[in-house]
Amino acid sequence: MRAHTLGALAVGLLVFTPISFAQAPALPQGAVQPGPPVRAQLPARDGAAEAPTGTARIRGRVVSADNGTPLRRALVRVSAGELRVNRVVTTDAEGNYEFAELPAGRYNIFVTRSGFVSLQFGQRRPFESGRPLDVANAQIVEKIDFALPRGGVIAGRVTDEVGEPLAGVRMQAMRYQYLPSGQRQLTPVSGGGPFGAFATNDLGEFRLYSLMPGTYIVSAAPADIAGMMTTPGAPASAQPDGHGITYFPGTINVDEAQAITVGIAEVANASFALVPQRMTRISGLVRDSEGRPLAANISLRTVSAGGGMMMRGLAMASGDGRFSVASVPPGEHFVEVSTGPGGDESASVPITAGGQDITDLIITTARGKTISGEVTLEGAPAGLKFLRVNASSPEPGGPQPMRIYDETQGMVDEKGRFQIRGLSGRAVFNAFPANPGGGAPGLFLKSVTIDGDNFTDIPFDFSTARDDTKVQIVMTDKQTTVTGTVKNARGEQVIDYTAVMFPAQLKEGVMPGRYIRVVRPDQQGRFQARGLPPGEYFAVAVDSLEQGGQFDPAFRKQLEPSAKRLTLTEGQTATVDLTLAQ
Repeated sequence: MRAHTLGALAVGLLVFTPISFAQAPALPQGAVQPGPPVRAQLPARDGAAEAPTGTARIRGRVVSADNGTPLRRALVRVSAGELRVNRVVTTDAEGNYEFAELPAGRYNIFVTRSGFVSLQFGQRRPFESGRPLDVANAQIVEKIDFALPRGGVIAGRVTDEVGEPLAGVRMQAMRYQYLPSGQRQLTPVSGGGPFGAFATNDLGEFRLYSLMPGTYIVSAAPADIAGMMTTPGAPASAQPDGHGITYFPGTINVDEAQAITVGIAEVANASFALVPQRMTRISGLVRDSEGRPLAANISLRTVSAGGGMMMRGLAMASGDGRFSVASVPPGEHFVEVSTGPGGDESASVPITAGGQDITDLIITTARGKTISGEVTLEGAPAGLKFLRVNASSPEPGGPQPMRIYDETQGMVDEKGRFQIRGLSGRAVFNAFPANPGGGAPGLFLKSVTIDGDNFTDIPFDFSTARDDTKVQIVMTDKQTTVTGTVKNARGEQVIDYTAVMFPAQLKEGVMPGRYIRVVRPDQQGRFQARGLPPGEYFAVAVDSLEQGGQFDPAFRKQLEPSAKRLTLTEGQTATVDLTLAQ
């Protein structure tokens, strides 16, 4: 059975001329032998554990899928989370790359190159996960070759309502994807710029490139609302008429947007005019919890009808607390106020912009809560000082509960103690290594207790916190492991598939993200899922699954009857053999 896909965004089977173990094309006669590729690794925080090294090597070559031409300066990244390995190399003039001194382990390999589709080792279809590569001690794994297809392109020209070109418009390619909450929303994809965005030039032209074959929604955000920066305390000078965020082919309603489909190396046109709208000017005063004028950073948070979230810088309130901002587009927004370093007050004020000026808006900040707590380790080696406690929003597009941007926030000391200041709203607690590639390996969240009540994966409302509220976080190295193989209806072993594990039932209010796994098999066709919390689960194998598809409620409803049920206890290693769902 082919896995459930995301409705209108479903794409057909993609033949990539895929990543393979096949013999790489020979070097051209007389070619200069390549030198060693450049290797980079993220620096560790002071005092953090060094990432391990070993004796294994991974080698390969990256070429263009259409003509076999070597791709120079392609970025190849290899990562193994549990080993704290995250390395990047660039290919040489002949497209060759090599990773040396790797410890034995299970690796993911990614390749990117401007103008081409980014791929992961073992990936067969657009927006599908890749497969892990198992590497043994002293093993030299060769011919891990990639043939990158040229990416799709969405190009066009953006004008105003009378046909004049508009420069600096922030263009974005997006696609619908399911989130852990089961909500379906637009999410940005790569398209030539940061977060999939690219600005139009002086002719109003844009080009979103390196796109996976698929179907996209294209949006345009004019420069005046992408930044909306104004001088502190000065009157906003923008004209009341402007352009709101517009979706192709020229609508401000995302439900009326026209989807654009592109294939490998295809170029689709998406020229359109922005919709004129009357902008809103906001002016007012920011004061702190004691009524004093407050110099603060002001941002605008907008949650679109498609479920996406946009944060835009507005202004800095002056010393007397006054601010004035123009070019706020129509819609429902939140004015977010935060103080600078050392401050712990913030505010989030909902506004409706409908083209009429909003004047004399008084924003009063509130002092965020300070939460202290302790992290303990069960059965784990010393490593507390490498951890950081994080409080994250449970709602997509919601304000982040941690409003103070300080590198000491949540850091765990040698005795397991931590503190987070300036907290507001709702948050879910967890602990992670303080920097990518560093920290104590193999630690998993076991429990979060706040004032004696269980808040493991459950949002905590800081408005209920007291001065003596304490958070107790328990981390453990006793992880669960689920392994297995998959056969088809004829009893034959299947080598390439996607295995999904999801909870049989969660208590009301529990965030589901940690309780779901999507894994691909290794070279021998065996899958492995690690770190699931103890509990009851369903396991199922499907031919393929698009990114985010595991969170689609219809996917679970469709496959639960054919799934195999299993129970996991703390630290258990379970073997589950599955039959490919039809």
